[in-house]
Amino acid sequence: MSTTSRRTVLGMAGATAAAVAVAGTGVLGGTGAFQRKAEAADALEGVNEPTFTELTPFRDPLRVPPTLRAKGHRITEIDLVESPVRLHSQMPRTRMWTYAGHFPGPTVEVRSRDQVRVAWNNRLRGTTPVKAVWVQPEGPGPGLLPYNRPGAPGGVPRPEVDRLTAWTTVHVHGGHQNALNDGAAEYGVAPGSSQLAEYANDQAATHLFYHDHAMAVTSLNVTAGLIGNWIVRDAEEDRIDLPRGKYEIPLTIQDANFDTDAQGRLTGQILAKRIVGGGAMPMPGSIPPSLASLAPFTMVNGVVWPHMDVEARAYRLRLVNVSGARIYRLVVVDEETGKPVRGAMKLIGTDMGLLGKVQTIDEALSLSPAERADVVIDFAAHPGKKLTLVNTVEGQTPGAALPDFMVPHPEVMQFRVEKQRHASFRMPTTLSASFRRIGLADVPRTATERFVVLGFDKTGAMPQIWEMQEVPAGTAPGTGVVTVDMPGGTRTLRRTGTMFEDTTTFFAASGTWEKWHFISAAPAGVPIYHPMHIHLMNFQVVDRRTVDASGMDFAAARTVRPLTVGGPVPVAPEESGWKDTITVNANTLVTVAGRLADQTGKVMYHCHLLDHEDEGMMRPFVIMPPAVHDIHHMIMEMNGGSGMRGMKGMKM
Repeated sequence: MSTTSRRTVLGMAGATAAAVAVAGTGVLGGTGAFQRKAEAADALEGVNEPTFTELTPFRDPLRVPPTLRAKGHRITEIDLVESPVRLHSQMPRTRMWTYAGHFPGPTVEVRSRDQVRVAWNNRLRGTTPVKAVWVQPEGPGPGLLPYNRPGAPGGVPRPEVDRLTAWTTVHVHGGHQNALNDGAAEYGVAPGSSQLAEYANDQAATHLFYHDHAMAVTSLNVTAGLIGNWIVRDAEEDRIDLPRGKYEIPLTIQDANFDTDAQGRLTGQILAKRIVGGGAMPMPGSIPPSLASLAPFTMVNGVVWPHMDVEARAYRLRLVNVSGARIYRLVVVDEETGKPVRGAMKLIGTDMGLLGKVQTIDEALSLSPAERADVVIDFAAHPGKKLTLVNTVEGQTPGAALPDFMVPHPEVMQFRVEKQRHASFRMPTTLSASFRRIGLADVPRTATERFVVLGFDKTGAMPQIWEMQEVPAGTAPGTGVVTVDMPGGTRTLRRTGTMFEDTTTFFAASGTWEKWHFISAAPAGVPIYHPMHIHLMNFQVVDRRTVDASGMDFAAARTVRPLTVGGPVPVAPEESGWKDTITVNANTLVTVAGRLADQTGKVMYHCHLLDHEDEGMMRPFVIMPPAVHDIHHMIMEMNGGSGMRGMKGMKM
């Protein structure tokens, strides 16, 4: 192995506090809080001044974040601190906001049902390290659009971002925690304050991740570095013969852009470009609709295009896409032949845990933002080889530059396999004996049914969540009324909310089954997608179908004829397990079903394209204990409420 071997960290201070302890970089204070220098212990060596206009792929080794094993009711304290982090040896160090000085932050590892408490201490000072600009689109498109170029020539600064200070709240994505501890968007804390949270971890072994979730600035805070992994272990996983220890590696994948100096040399400063919709630059004090923000470089564990020295044996790779908008369609390529290594990736788990049996990825594995994949690659079949993980577009040659498809640099990372071969790995016949794939027929008839339309505002430029309430057939057409021809009959829906700040209309009972329909309605030729995340709900995809949305009139915010649901769309292997995030492509219907967690309170569901989330594609819903939910329903009925607001459960 290279110098990327894992470092296990368990710092304890007395009986009441535990803290991240990074060798040589900090000390534990008398209160148990972690105090450290603003310098990462695992920084790469490299240039200190802007020197290069291009970066060399696979020059630098993969970093692996330290592991923090949180346990019991001691308080694990993690400081949010500014730290200079080298993202590539051909760039100067980058000023970043980090968890405990690491990017990504320490991998928090817990045992299932071991309740832990974390104090997230906001020790950040000054303004955001991210440089943000507006740019205009170029040409008829898509081409090599300006967000896929380094540097900000022609960009207009965003003064509202320049003065942004660190307002933060941490969300453990996919975790089970009461709303008070969920990192609610509006519960941000300023520098000098702490967020104290308790995590139940009452779930099967899985790969979660934690990230900033602050209202209106999630995208900027995550871009600045506030991201980390969270691993849950359990007895079922312990009994399975899977690669572990130094042969189990988290791979946090994120696209990035960097500023340049007057000579075009990369400075290392993180750059966030926004493409102005319609081409007109914004007036001061306004944020206009914009196109998706994509970037040309791919980081894995905070290193641009790293390499990893591996033994010729099996590795377990815990992949997560933490990009703001980019989808990764990952293919393993043999550098010597230039051809994909079909079947190299064995999928053993999805967002929320292990599958029942191993699934072989024939060629490509797709991950939208926030989606995870638990993969085993047996390098015993490739001694002495160099294998490259690349991003590609369906129908194109893996590994080729694809600027016309907004993938100017397909490289993700490289695996350098040693020559000494080990025995081939025998995949377990059964992974999780408790796993069961469910379909529509398996969803309890008592499940609460909900409808969400993913549409646009009246201009047709700004994507929106339309939270819907089913109303009687024959309801008069009007603003916000949508009819959908679905299998089983026509459903009539009325819009009840579009912004986070609108009145809450979804109320639910903890521990009960829910069935959600996400209906994408987009103008023809608009290739929009929305990775939809529901807090406190493990679900499976039970149906996916095409949608004819030509009957939608966005200017009038209604349908002039019903949306028509068409034929089924296949569910990919990486979508076939328990999930918390699912991609809804343009003009499709995706139906998910699952059981809500036992935790309660006001939580959220939202698009995980971070700019979409910040700009309004997020809605609250309230989970109550079942008995409280029943009383709330009665009170709403007494006060004239109806439909979704007091719904006890719609029969299917």
